[in-house]
Amino acid sequence: MTRTNKWTQHEAKAVPKYFTHTGNFGESPNNVKKQGSGKGNWGKAGDEINDLIDSGEIPGVFNKVRRGSNSQSIENNFERVQHHEE
Repeated sequence: MTRTNKWTQHEAKAVPKYFTHTGNFGESPNNVKKQGSGKGNWGKAGDEINDLIDSGEIPGVFNKVRRGSNSQSIENNFERVQHHEE
């Protein structure tokens, strides 16, 4: 009778090691460290493009100004079609 369960002490179930011994508090256990930026925190692939744009070595690719519409020429085409002009 040395290994019987005690009736007065109810211990909580142990949390699996997968959740208690991996990562920081509040992080998911399958989180990628530094979001995959690599050893020494060199940065993600493509981060150097913003640095090159800021320094002026390459022109801005993604900051193009939106082209204006050609609504006047479209209206002229509709008028020509409606009046059967060529």
